[in-house]
Amino acid sequence: MKKAALRKEFLQKRKGADERWLIEKNALIAQNLEKYLHLNAFQTLHTFLPQLNAREVDTFGIMDMLRKSFPAMRIAAPYIIPGTREMEHFLMTPFTHLVMNQWRIPEPDPTTSEKILPEETDIVLVPLLAFDRKGYRVGYGGGYYDRFLPQTRPDCIKMGLSLFEKVDEIEDIDAFDIALDACITPEHIYDFGI
Repeated sequence: MKKAALRKEFLQKRKGADERWLIEKNALIAQNLEKYLHLNAFQTLHTFLPQLNAREVDTFGIMDMLRKSFPAMRIAAPYIIPGTREMEHFLMTPFTHLVMNQWRIPEPDPTTSEKILPEETDIVLVPLLAFDRKGYRVGYGGGYYDRFLPQTRPDCIKMGLSLFEKVDEIEDIDAFDIALDACITPEHIYDFGI
């Protein structure tokens, strides 16, 4: 399938999911991520923050797990520079003040948060709607992460989080698409060759 068709299908799947199912799937994703992180020594993890009412993976719950299980790990989140397709990155603490952007995505307030550079990041949790067996993903179409990921170090792990399992193939991959190194779902930890 092509990206546009997959985007439409998986947005619809998320929209149709009931609350109990979402809570259960989010808990399983957090458990699988915790298992993965225990096998690796990451100092700085970058995560997206979920769009309000869009039924994305609950990264606020994941941050709670990280603070309990990996108290020394630094957590960062993006801030979209208004009027651009570029992001800056700021540390997230329990006291970070969040502001809402035009897409109803909470972001760290750049006026009161500590900025970090992309190359300080060891692992990035990447938002997606669908992903395939080769690690390519369908995002929301803005290209923000396609611009951000090349700014990270070559050894930075690019990890998707998905409520749904992989599709066989995304047919219209292009030169700007960056494959994930891994993806976590409620059922699996996929490794794409890292």
